[in-house]
Amino acid sequence: MKNGFLNPQDSIVYDINPAATRFAQSLGMAKAESASAVVSSAEYVQLGVKPQNLDELIPQINQSYHPTAPVLVSICAGVSIEKYEQMIPDARVLRLMPNLNAAVGQSITAICANARVGAGEFQTIEAYCNCFGTSLHLPESQFSAFCALASSAPAFVFLFIDELARAGVACGLTKSIAQQIAVQMLMGSAANLRQSDSHPYALIDKVCSPGGTTIAGIDKLREHGFAHAVSQAVKAAYTRDAAFSPTKY
Repeated sequence: MKNGFLNPQDSIVYDINPAATRFAQSLGMAKAESASAVVSSAEYVQLGVKPQNLDELIPQINQSYHPTAPVLVSICAGVSIEKYEQMIPDARVLRLMPNLNAAVGQSITAICANARVGAGEFQTIEAYCNCFGTSLHLPESQFSAFCALASSAPAFVFLFIDELARAGVACGLTKSIAQQIAVQMLMGSAANLRQSDSHPYALIDKVCSPGGTTIAGIDKLREHGFAHAVSQAVKAAYTRDAAFSPTKY
């Protein structure tokens, strides 16, 4: 793993999908014959299954779980810490919510834990998350809002980039050049805002000159409801996540 935080040789994996297991082995990870075997031999157990598969997995974990057993690290969407505590007595549980950008080391990952998790254990998982981006300690009650901004909004950004590129094509650029420009512009703008102590609107004002090209574009965005559309997209994602499988998980 990035920064040498975790060596593949120190990891053991179990997956019902043979292709996933073979991929893990190709990276140097050991293969376990069951989920129970992972629990028996590991310090931390990361659960990365779909919520509907937990009913099959949890009994296997319970076979080997005890008060000094591994910390359970869940990346299962929509499954609360309370649910794990109901299914696995005495469980020490950390819940993580990374996003797609972990693939390029740029995730923002939310972390929460139950009271049984020690400070050192929390710090270990925090350092783990920081290997593929940055992390944020949030109460679980704010996870749905986090998901709307961190997990869903990358798709909104990709859509924005694509629409910028298509508009660039309409203005005479090739699609590849237009996309390259849009991506670099977005990366530079994000870096500018991150390094600045200014509010986004202060930077907008720096770009907009009276009667200029940028304010003409801003006016069109306002005219067509850009701000409202963004707000409604985030709220819709938040509402859907908050309502996810409410009766079961």
